[in-house]
Amino acid sequence: EGRCVRGGKVGVLSTNASTVLLSMCDIHSCERGVSAERQSYVSLSSCHAFACVCGVAATDVGSQIAVRDSDIAFCGQVGIMASSGAECLLEGSGVCSNGVGGVCVSGGSKLVAQRTRVCGNGRLGCCVVRESSAVLQYCDLRANGVPLCGLYVSPTSVGSVSWDGLELDCQVHTPAEEDGFSFSHEQSSVASSDGADEE
Repeated sequence: EGRCVRGGKVGVLSTNASTVLLSMCDIHSCERGVSAERQSYVSLSSCHAFACVCGVAATDVGSQIAVRDSDIAFCGQVGIMASSGAECLLEGSGVCSNGVGGVCVSGGSKLVAQRTRVCGNGRLGCCVVRESSAVLQYCDLRANGVPLCGLYVSPTSVGSVSWDGLELDCQVHTPAEEDGFSFSHEQSSVASSDGADEE
């Protein structure tokens, strides 16, 4: 609690089925700020991870990350990554101004995001690919990428992604991208996955 971790390959590592609870910590200038692997669990509460290559990551089946009321920003590549069957929960957090993507889930991983801002990231806000799933509720996915791309979903994940109350700022379809579609709605509309818009 209340620690500052700076530099190194991994700032905070949870491995071999361990549990790490971080509260009011600053993690920065690492290759990977926080990492859960080998069926481990990491919880961040009121933390800041910034200026890393990747801010927070879970990298295999059984590993879980929970990010609550925290900010993950200014990372060189991706703010938050879940891969190879890992699970990620985001609540009331910000994942903003990262070099390539805000939140990326792949390889059968699972994402649940609630009341979270994923804004101002270099190419993509939220990326869901390779048979992964996502539930997005009342999240802000505006101002990501050039052209703007709030949510990118590959064909193998389309049936496993649902959303409600999203804020998105541009209608984007990217057929030139490999293996994917982009979803968003014009003029900051509130979108739901059943195709209805609410003003």
